[in-house]
Amino acid sequence: MNICFLGGGNMARAIISGLLNKKYDSSLIRVIESNHDKRISLESDFKIAVLAEFKQIAADEIIIVAVKPQQTEILLRSISDQISKQLILSIAAGIQIQSIEKWTNGYKNIVRSMPNMCAQIQLGITALFSKEVLTPKNKVAIEEISSAIGEFIWLDDESKMDAVTAISGSGPAYVFYFLNAFIESAIQLGLSKNEAEKLCSKTILGASHLAEDHVSNLQSLILSVASKGGTTEEGLKQLESNKLNEAILKATRAAYEKSKKLGSEFN
Repeated sequence: MNICFLGGGNMARAIISGLLNKKYDSSLIRVIESNHDKRISLESDFKIAVLAEFKQIAADEIIIVAVKPQQTEILLRSISDQISKQLILSIAAGIQIQSIEKWTNGYKNIVRSMPNMCAQIQLGITALFSKEVLTPKNKVAIEEISSAIGEFIWLDDESKMDAVTAISGSGPAYVFYFLNAFIESAIQLGLSKNEAEKLCSKTILGASHLAEDHVSNLQSLILSVASKGGTTEEGLKQLESNKLNEAILKATRAAYEKSKKLGSEFN
């Protein structure tokens, strides 16, 4: 399958890198990118075709919309007369399928996706949604692209994309925030910066792997560390008394409401 990226930013780079790491034929990939420096970088790093302007889309191409949300309408309207049999995969945050349909004269062969920044190391998670029933060939193509940057899930309702944005889209920043606070607390307890960074980052990494294997029974994992009357139990009491669960809920709710608000503005 031929793939045409409209935009060559960070997420496009992540997908291209993931595809090439999986031995995808670089001659089947091209990027339309107006920024000169980005074009040079893409050509140098990936040895793919990168054009400054859109000229023509092949009938069998997958179009990946990878521009900023505020650029999406103008771009799609400019190429709408050439869209006929292609599959459109949008990674433009907040842009609803009904808007893409409108800007492409009612075109229906569209998949909306929400990857996250962990795609940069092929450990991302991507949420996918399509209003239409995809052909087996197109579904396989979308899943092949998504699996190049990690794992994926199909949603049964597009409105869930706002929750996806608040959880997996914003989620890495929450983890970084916690890790930073964890490191700062370790330093305050007397560890050096290097010692704190090593201990805290590896603790988070190891715990994440354990959690992935036991994600349906996290309470059991907590109890396996927090022995009765021990140090972990004492620390957990502080987290509970400071209402950490409530703070996390408030944070994700705020991100969710902001995603809905931005989405309504873009659409």
